[in-house]
Amino acid sequence: MMIIDSNILISELLRQYPETLEIFVANGFQYFAENDIFSKIGPFIRLKTILQTRHINPAVFVKLLEERIDSSYPRKYPFEHGGAANSEKLNLLALLPCPLKLPLQQAFERYLDQEFGIDKTGLNYLIEGNANNQLSYYQYVDQFEDLADIPDVIITPGLNNFFYQRFIKRFIDKGFFIDAAYYQPHKRYSQIGIKDPGGNYTILAMNVLVMVIDHSQIGTTNYPKKWEDILNPEFEKRVAMRGEKYFFCETVLLAIYKTYGMEGIKRLGRSVKYGWHPSQMAKAAGSGNIGTPAVSIMPYFFTKAIKHKENVTVVWPEDGAIISPVTMLVKAEKAKQLEKITDFFISQEVGEICAGAYYPSLHPEVEDKIPEGVAFNWLEWDFIKSQDIGKLQKGLNDEFLASFKK
Repeated sequence: MMIIDSNILISELLRQYPETLEIFVANGFQYFAENDIFSKIGPFIRLKTILQTRHINPAVFVKLLEERIDSSYPRKYPFEHGGAANSEKLNLLALLPCPLKLPLQQAFERYLDQEFGIDKTGLNYLIEGNANNQLSYYQYVDQFEDLADIPDVIITPGLNNFFYQRFIKRFIDKGFFIDAAYYQPHKRYSQIGIKDPGGNYTILAMNVLVMVIDHSQIGTTNYPKKWEDILNPEFEKRVAMRGEKYFFCETVLLAIYKTYGMEGIKRLGRSVKYGWHPSQMAKAAGSGNIGTPAVSIMPYFFTKAIKHKENVTVVWPEDGAIISPVTMLVKAEKAKQLEKITDFFISQEVGEICAGAYYPSLHPEVEDKIPEGVAFNWLEWDFIKSQDIGKLQKGLNDEFLASFKK
């Protein structure tokens, strides 16, 4: 009888035994199969992890898989290395913001050619855009039990599940990850306190959120200058921020909550009318169309795509542009082995690519494109590590939605 190890990667399982897809479909994974999601998450999600998200007993499910394989026509199974548990390990997983994905991927591949030539033996990597909705990776982070479940190097944007208490207690507090950036941040950012004092998270760059004022919807003199202003009644249903039907930007919600408490979240919910992608905000800003938001909260990068610039003002809030970090996690036990890889991502070249996309880099020798004298709004590490960020985010989102829908 064929023996399947629950540590097998989904991609490896389906490559070797495509007939097992029937078992997934028959046990509640139709959406994954129909939408080709397995091909997206398969290279870095193990069988046991995806089963844990559905509370399915791995032993029972594996038995179903084995029975299905054994019922297939006779053939040889390629287990040259002692079974699926030893299938190829993902060294690098980078889920990058849209503006950074293509330029960083191209630069990384050039770097690999220079450093390794055609011989990239032992290096397995995947670079994807974080906005790819099919890459529902973060829900699996909460199921990780072992360090082996996690890629050796992970790059992700935002305050995601890698900042949640469960992950912090299980992996961060035990010193399994190290800050690979040996330098102190650029002098402009050294006072923000964004470098992790615990030495675990490597902050590569920052997505900064500002306000765009549409003067076709609001006057040219008395408009919001700080975050508190858009919480006032005169901005009820006149604001847009990143979001969709059931989920809104966690970084904005956390920043508003930290300063203005739960009452601030309720007021923000009353002010927001649209949950849009920033590209939609940039297209609408200054257009003069009926119903266009008076204020849009968007990344600084997208302000450069606004067509009707003559009708808008980009406001860098007096209390600081809200920071959403681009973070790299590096396994301490693999830091030396993968040093050439991590050195690339903390390099001046990468810093300049980020800065060129209006994502300020922490590299000390990179000059960014951010206005002089502006302030930044960072949640601070004490707040992040003292809170159950995952639980808090859910509570804030629920409270926001309750006001938003009224």
